Amino acid sequence: MKKYLEFYGVIRDLSYCTKVLTEDLERVEYDSFDINSGPESGILQFADNTSLGFSWWGTPKPSRTWPSARMYKTYDLPKIVTVIPIIKDEGKGTQNNDRINFMTLSRMNLMNIYIVLAWYESAVPKGDSGDKITDFRFNSKWVADRILDIKNYKKSALHWNVSHFARHFESVFRQAVQCNQDIANRYGVELHPVRNHLAALDRYIVDGRFDLDAFARHSSRKSSSSARSEAVTIHELEYLDNKQKAYFELDNLIGGKYFLTADGVFWQHGKVVIQESKTSRNGKLPSLDDIQEGLFRNILFSNIDQLYLDGVPVEFTTRLKLTGKIVGSIEFPTNDGRSIESFAKENKLRSKQRLWLRLLNEEAIANKGVTIEIAEKR
Repeated sequence: MKKYLEFYGVIRDLSYCTKVLTEDLERVEYDSFDINSGPESGILQFADNTSLGFSWWGTPKPSRTWPSARMYKTYDLPKIVTVIPIIKDEGKGTQNNDRINFMTLSRMNLMNIYIVLAWYESAVPKGDSGDKITDFRFNSKWVADRILDIKNYKKSALHWNVSHFARHFESVFRQAVQCNQDIANRYGVELHPVRNHLAALDRYIVDGRFDLDAFARHSSRKSSSSARSEAVTIHELEYLDNKQKAYFELDNLIGGKYFLTADGVFWQHGKVVIQESKTSRNGKLPSLDDIQEGLFRNILFSNIDQLYLDGVPVEFTTRLKLTGKIVGSIEFPTNDGRSIESFAKENKLRSKQRLWLRLLNEEAIANKGVTIEIAEKR
């Protein structure tokens, strides 16, 4: 018996307004920019008084280090870049040996986020284990040079990303593999065998060149499998109304294909509710990063134009559910400001948490079809 629901959806355009931004992003001058010492997300300022938003991922796998909150912080800026390691091997003593996949490329294309593929040129042993490494550092000059290219680039993120992958994927991939070997030799640490990465790269090469279709075909199959696997897993920090996850295959008009999961789906008032969930073990509300992560994950769901279950069109809405040690519940959007203040007072929320409530309500108001619920953790 299948343990998850399978949906098919279509996305034509993407529009979203972020509101849960509580402090200004740090501004960094391009002339002194080093991706390794800068903030996780910020604004890069150029000498000609232009700027762009930037963020970086801690691994190619988005479900492990949650880069979505970092991108969320920059998403209201006109032009945004995110730096993604093409490979990250944390040592044979771990299961963490990841590489980028086509789903990440297609998702960034749709969200109009410019990608810089990067490699780690250095790392150091972690403790005395001999098979784990840490303190990864990108090749900063490569990153800075590519960001400068993007600053001067006049076409969309889709055009940049497709061209960037076509021109640079293979060379960046091989640099990453070589640097892994150099790190292993320099420190005598044991990493995962590189043959699996090189075998994957061989599948992406057609007639001697990196082929985007081959990359999509081979890495999307793994993404689809991972999404289905996640759909039957209930994590401790996810609150599910019905203990059932859902698997989504989404298409758009620019060739992107997305394999996503939602923490839960259920029927309410004749509509399917697609729910992302964030909870706090001990606090009243999840952390700001967790909230921003949940909001960012909902962007694609909230921009679905048509949704089908077993070939039948269904009406739907999206919801972010936040749970913690809360008394009562509140749902956004609401035009009743007094209910927000009453809820905050009853739960003795701190001033910054009261601000989060107001901003969450503003975000729900600004984005049609989005609801946000805060309730007691069960």
